[in-house]
Amino acid sequence: MASMSHEIEGWRRYAVVFGGMLIAGALCVAAVPFLVASTGTIGPTALQAQSAFAASVATVVFFGLAIGVACGVGRLTNAAVGLFVLGAGLWALRLRSGTAQDLAFADGSLGLVALETALWGGLVLAATAIVMRVAGPLPDIVEPGPDEPTQAWWDRLGLRGVAAGVLVLPVVWVFARSPMKGQTLMAVVLGGLVVGLVGRLLSPHAQPRLLFAIPCFFGALGQLLALLAVRGSLADALVADALPALSLAMPIDYAAGSLMGVAMGLGWAKGFLQHEE
Repeated sequence: MASMSHEIEGWRRYAVVFGGMLIAGALCVAAVPFLVASTGTIGPTALQAQSAFAASVATVVFFGLAIGVACGVGRLTNAAVGLFVLGAGLWALRLRSGTAQDLAFADGSLGLVALETALWGGLVLAATAIVMRVAGPLPDIVEPGPDEPTQAWWDRLGLRGVAAGVLVLPVVWVFARSPMKGQTLMAVVLGGLVVGLVGRLLSPHAQPRLLFAIPCFFGALGQLLALLAVRGSLADALVADALPALSLAMPIDYAAGSLMGVAMGLGWAKGFLQHEE
C-alpha cells in the first residue's frame, strides 16, 4: 500500500511540527482542571480524581481532539511524526498533572494506576490506527514485493518487534529514581526509544501499528509488580523511601513517553537498516 502522506520539507516541516505540538499541548492541558484529587490538588490519574467519570471523559475527549491534530501533521509529514506530536501534547498534560507523591498522599491505589496505564495503551493503539489510516503507512518500511514469499501472520503484525516492549521496564527501573515528573517522563521516553529501535530491528518489514502502545501494557505489568512489593499504604512507603522504581511513572508518563520515544526509536533505526531497491 503506498503512502498517503504528502511530505513537506525545510522550514515548513518544522513549522508544521512545532505548531502541531503547541496545539496538541493546549488541547491536552484543557483536561487538567478535571484531574483534581481528593486532597484538592491536581492528581496524576483520571480514575482516582474527585470525579473519576468527568475526568475520564474530559481526558478522552481532549485526547481525541489532539489525535485530529496528529492526523493533520502526519498527513503533511508522516505517521510517526504525527504520533510524536500527539505524545508532545500529552507531555504538556503530564507537566501540569501530579506525581506518585501526590497519589500517595491522596491514599491512591497502584492497582488503579496499572488499570489506567493499560487503558492508555488501548487509547494509544486506537490513535496509532487512526493516524496511520489518515497519514498512510511509514514510507521507509519496505514490505515484501509480490514475487517474494508471503509473510507469516506474526511477521505482518510485527509480533517479533512487540516482544521488545518488555525493555521499557528495565530502562524505567534504572532512570526513574524519584517521583519528579520530569524524571519519570524522561525515563519512559528513553524506554520507548529503546523499544522503537529494537522493535524495528526485529520486525524491519512490519508497520509499527502495535509498537507505539506496547510500552503502556508492559508498564501496567510493572506497576502490578510494584504493587506486590509495597507493604502497607503508599504514603507509608513514600515516607520510608520504599516506593519501588516501577511505581513512580504514572499512566500519562507511559502514554506520552511511548508515543514520543517509539517515534524517535523508529527514526534512529533507519541508520541500522538498508533496503535494496
